[in-house]
Amino acid sequence: MEIQTHKEIDTKLLLELNAFMSEKAVVKATSLSRTSLHRKRLAGEFPEPLPLSEGRVGYRIRDVHDWLQDPAGWSKRGSGPRI
Repeated sequence: MEIQTHKEIDTKLLLELNAFMSEKAVVKATSLSRTSLHRKRLAGEFPEPLPLSEGRVGYRIRDVHDWLQDPAGWSKRGSGPRI
């Protein structure tokens, strides 16, 4: 029987809920600067944020998680609206 930590359980739940994260959280999770994040997005090398409300965007946690699994091999093709 595998014992899971609270962090592992929380991450699984957030992935299942298709939750969103702020740019600040993405910068912290990826160790990319805001400028590098922007450049990668423009080059199609990082997931695009989605509008959550007027003046507010969020990155889908699932997309960021997928990118973190293989940053060099990540492709826009598998990314897209999955609501």
